[in-house]
Amino acid sequence: MQHTDKAIAEFEAWWQQQPHREQFEDLKDQMRNVWVASRRELVIELPAQYRIGGLAPDAHDRAIAMCKDTIEAAGVTVRG
Repeated sequence: MQHTDKAIAEFEAWWQQQPHREQFEDLKDQMRNVWVASRRELVIELPAQYRIGGLAPDAHDRAIAMCKDTIEAAGVTVRG
């Protein structure tokens, strides 16, 4: 799923849970656009991986990789 598609799906799920949403239907598209744009603009800088081997550096590198995968799965861009 594309980052934008994921953000739209999350917005739609959130929107369905909002009380009185029918009163704000005329603002829904604008709110969705802001939701998607904010996700697109968000960039998380992660620490560099060591890539030198050894027990602690390998654990560090795995933790960074796991964080990167999870953050990207949420539709957020990662640097580092």
